[in-house]
Amino acid sequence: MPDRITAALTRRRLGGAVLLLVGIAVAVVVLWPGGDGGSARVKALPVRLVSVPPLGMAFAHPRTWKQTVRKRVIGLRSPGGSVLVYFSSPVARPARQLVKTAAERQLRKQFAPAKVVRDGPARLGDRIASSFELKGRDKSGTVRALVLVDSTPYRTYAVTLLTGAHPSRRLLREAQQIVATVRFSKPLRSKQ
Repeated sequence: MPDRITAALTRRRLGGAVLLLVGIAVAVVVLWPGGDGGSARVKALPVRLVSVPPLGMAFAHPRTWKQTVRKRVIGLRSPGGSVLVYFSSPVARPARQLVKTAAERQLRKQFAPAKVVRDGPARLGDRIASSFELKGRDKSGTVRALVLVDSTPYRTYAVTLLTGAHPSRRLLREAQQIVATVRFSKPLRSKQ
């Protein structure tokens, strides 16, 4: 009887090994660069990956968007500047409601007269965040702001999306895709 069990386990291992080899062969055929055997050209990704380990935050954005960094705020500007996205981590602890209230107060003041047109949960990457949407004015006209706030056990994060009254669908879709890429992790302490 032990011989039958040993034989069955050997067949199972052999079958798993064959399946693994077939998977590797398929991957090589699919991923192997085609051409004349010369050097393969590496095409640049159309996105830029941003990782901020001290804040435990990462996201991706199209290379056509301009990036700025001021202290703990990372800003993205769409081509033409009609859509802005800001990433920040103002508090080194869980404080979702505190950050949301402060952001709302600041935006109401900055874009007065302003009113909240929507308040409720929204997607931030693969998480459900607190959010609100505000409509106000600045010197160029109507401004809309969508603020998403979420916390981890380590930090609180705010993502703010600013647009004019009627942003282009393409740029708005790109901004939504940027927000969908946001990921949080345990912040790494910088070595000094």
